Amino acid sequence: MRPLSDGTWLRIVRGEARGGLEKLAAAGLWAFSVGYGLALRAHLAGYRLGVARRTRLPVPVISVGNLTVGGTGKTTAALAVARWLWEQGRSVALLSRGYRGLGEKRALIVSEGFGPVLPAATAGDEPYLVARAMPELFVLVGKDRRQTAKLAIDKLGATAIVLDDGFQYQRLARDLEVVLVDALMPFGYDLLVPRGLLREPPSHLARAHAVWLTHSDLVRRDDLEPIRARVRALAPKARLWETIHRPVRLAALGGEEEASPEELSGRRVCALSSLGNPLAFERGLEKCGAEVVARVRFPDHHWYGAGELREALTAQAGEAEWVVTTRKDAVRMPQGPLDRPVWVLEVELAGRPEGPTLAEELRCLLPAEMAI
Repeated sequence: MRPLSDGTWLRIVRGEARGGLEKLAAAGLWAFSVGYGLALRAHLAGYRLGVARRTRLPVPVISVGNLTVGGTGKTTAALAVARWLWEQGRSVALLSRGYRGLGEKRALIVSEGFGPVLPAATAGDEPYLVARAMPELFVLVGKDRRQTAKLAIDKLGATAIVLDDGFQYQRLARDLEVVLVDALMPFGYDLLVPRGLLREPPSHLARAHAVWLTHSDLVRRDDLEPIRARVRALAPKARLWETIHRPVRLAALGGEEEASPEELSGRRVCALSSLGNPLAFERGLEKCGAEVVARVRFPDHHWYGAGELREALTAQAGEAEWVVTTRKDAVRMPQGPLDRPVWVLEVELAGRPEGPTLAEELRCLLPAEMAI
């Protein structure tokens, strides 16, 4: 049986299966979801019953994760948390699995606090991005985060650990569990992967100390309130915070030129991305005042070839004045000329203007001694 294309899989996930073959595939995906759910419950039961034990580290551990596959802004949030801890005087190590990087199955140091020492293909796109965005961080990758945590503490002297995408990783005890819920796609069609987008059932939000609603400015307030109500019902003890991905600058791909995000206002742009949730990026451009006249989407974590990228832009971005992409996409793009300029929109996690700041939230969540 041929693997499903991304388009076919998404149609099935959204309940838009057409024809007998797609409906048959939907039934097959549902069966796999049931199996996945049973395995997940057995895995978590082992920790709940004490059969499996979590490793407790001698330094604070903060996990940033989510319920659904892709697109919530985990790495941006993890970077924001790591930056705050560093500003409090901590030596911070950010641990990532290094998804699709060559170092995923080994414990590798991406940055010793001076920027990346490994290429993106080895480190993985997100760890490499973090190491470039904040050279002061220790960044390590590897599937076994107990091993990378020990390396960070013993060799690099880390005094705080941030787990990027840590909600499903049970082998390390954590002092703070932050779970992101994307306001644009909060509960993954309420079905587990691969039939839906959920990595865990929504009821598991009860494990969270804090739930951060990301992209909260990209939906109407009337649509946000039911999400808030459901989160509060699922995680009544968790602190709820609405966040945005605030644009901070535009940078020319492969060059030194910079521009303000305000310069997007009134421009016809092509949104170029390979993200779990490209809609958030595209709506973010529109919120900056851009007219998105073309959307060029590749599969999540796609490594771009120069030829395919030129071909896609030539075919689809003809009316656009600018091509705009994300910082995560930029590290997977060829550095040679693409026949047209490409701008990289850089964003940071922040609270809504009328709400608490990141620093205020973390001060409420963390014991005072943890931030020293």
